[in-house]
Amino acid sequence: MSEHRAARDGATSDRLLGTADTMLRRIESLINWGDRISEARDELNAKRPPLRDVLGYADVVDFLVTNHSQAPGATAGAVLRRRTGHEYLVQTFFLDEDGTPLGDGRGESDGHREDRRNRESRRGRVRDGGGDGGTGTPAPVWICRARRLDDELSDAFGDTDLIVFGEAAPSC
Repeated sequence: MSEHRAARDGATSDRLLGTADTMLRRIESLINWGDRISEARDELNAKRPPLRDVLGYADVVDFLVTNHSQAPGATAGAVLRRRTGHEYLVQTFFLDEDGTPLGDGRGESDGHREDRRNRESRRGRVRDGGGDGGTGTPAPVWICRARRLDDELSDAFGDTDLIVFGEAAPSC
């Protein structure tokens, strides 16, 4: 009888060990999956410009003035805003004489404005947009996130989401 009991206990132990092993493998798989999600979230956050408390009219104008020489064919500058939840996403870029954006909107920034000579020294950067107005050189694009816009910038936008500085009219 004790042999029968030992065999039964051995089979039960084997089943329990098998179940425990399966559970541990599944837990390890979940941990690895969580790590991959965390890494992906970190990569996305690294590509997003940091959130500024206030974006001002002077910041936008300074970017356009500082980077105009790096935008061949630009006859105007433009600022586009979009409200996303509790923040603004603001894109500042250059336009050609037909009102067509120079740069394709892939620009990223860490929320600071700097000219082309200094942008490689920063982790986040103003990136060349890709559209070149036929010149072969991309134009800088600045994307910024802000909790709010200063009064001067808010007043400049008024009821629209686009400001055009200069002579070009927006294309439709």
